[in-house]
Amino acid sequence: MNSTIEALKQISNSDHLGQLLTYMLDQIGHPDPYIRDTLIYSGFCELILNDHLTDAELTLIATTCCDDEYLFFNLNERQGDAVLTRSFSALAIQLVLNKDCDNRFLSHALAAHVLTKSIDYLKFEHDYRGYIENKGWAHSVAHGSDLLARAVSHPLFSEVTTVNTVLAILEKCLCTDYAYIDKEDERMLAVIDALLDKGLTEADLLHWLEKLSQAKHDEHLKHYRIHWNIKKFMLSLYGHFIRRQQYETITNWIFKTYINYSKIEV
Repeated sequence: MNSTIEALKQISNSDHLGQLLTYMLDQIGHPDPYIRDTLIYSGFCELILNDHLTDAELTLIATTCCDDEYLFFNLNERQGDAVLTRSFSALAIQLVLNKDCDNRFLSHALAAHVLTKSIDYLKFEHDYRGYIENKGWAHSVAHGSDLLARAVSHPLFSEVTTVNTVLAILEKCLCTDYAYIDKEDERMLAVIDALLDKGLTEADLLHWLEKLSQAKHDEHLKHYRIHWNIKKFMLSLYGHFIRRQQYETITNWIFKTYINYSKIEV
């Protein structure tokens, strides 16, 4: 760890920003949480959000993080460290997409490519761990939701996919036997907000929620955990809409379905 920190300090104190970016990308999924989160990801936030990078350097981050060695690195591995690379690549991409939403610099073709990869990520992710002992936050679903929400908000979203495709991805993430305990449900709300901004109607959202509430699994434990995930998501959505004083039809339905009657327990 000390050697990595020292290398970052030396590069950041020099004039070689390109070398710094290369090093940060190489270390994006470092298993030490201080290096990965506090140094590397915070470094990307500082460089990208505070306009320290050129369009070419931002493009480099987006194209690199979208490839199979980053966002889709070792997708079949479900208990190792590969998820750290995937999850933190997702965060880096969403930072770049945030800039591109405000000031388009990615070419049309490249933006469409990055959006497609960003939307596909949670479609294929199967390591749903939030916090990993001694490794810190993996948070693939939370970070993937951040990226998905940003992709939906992008001006080219409708050219790449549909609202229903994104809803199906959320359903896939909720209907898993991994029980979410690290506020993943709350991070998914930004995706719903983005879809509503893109034209998802209250009626269509309610129809999706009603269908989601009927999800079942033949194996009792898997069914119980799927129900747990869906219930937590519904209650988070309820609180979200109540605070905003919006979508009364949906909040009334959630109250009747998940708060005011016995379906809360399986």
